[in-house]
Amino acid sequence: MAKFDRIRQWLGFTRARQPALDAPVHPDVRFEESDIHGPGVVLAGITLLVVIWIIVVLLHFVFALLASYRASVSTPSLPLARQLNVEPPAPRLQTNPRIDLKDLRAYEDSQLHSYKWVDRQKGIASIPIDQAMALIAQRGIPPQKAPKDLKLSVPEAGTRRTGFEGKAEAEPR
Repeated sequence: MAKFDRIRQWLGFTRARQPALDAPVHPDVRFEESDIHGPGVVLAGITLLVVIWIIVVLLHFVFALLASYRASVSTPSLPLARQLNVEPPAPRLQTNPRIDLKDLRAYEDSQLHSYKWVDRQKGIASIPIDQAMALIAQRGIPPQKAPKDLKLSVPEAGTRRTGFEGKAEAEPR
């Protein structure tokens, strides 16, 4: 028993039973002489871990048994379902956004800076953006015909309706 007392004292479960020399003594005050049983707590913890691992191993075998049972009982999948694409539908997660952005910008640059046919039978072609801006600057934008049902309102002379009329000074002209 003395061996366990030394171990419990070393683990900190019990205090040394040496009274301090300068401690006041009061006859009505007493302290607990015994604490928890250290080896019992350690043994309970080890037992709990062993039981948990046994349960985990048993559950692994139970799940394997249930998976094989389900495979044997369930109906086989349809041939059409086996041929379908197994990838999830778009949009998918972006795994590398920097490369995706680089590819997008390269595609957009190829669209902006290359020649290609839009409709060869009608003679419509796409030209580089720089050349298109130079042509617009040289020729100007052709006037557009107004739609037949366009109705314009008559502007009020000299004022804008802002809600601050009479509350703020007029804008300088």
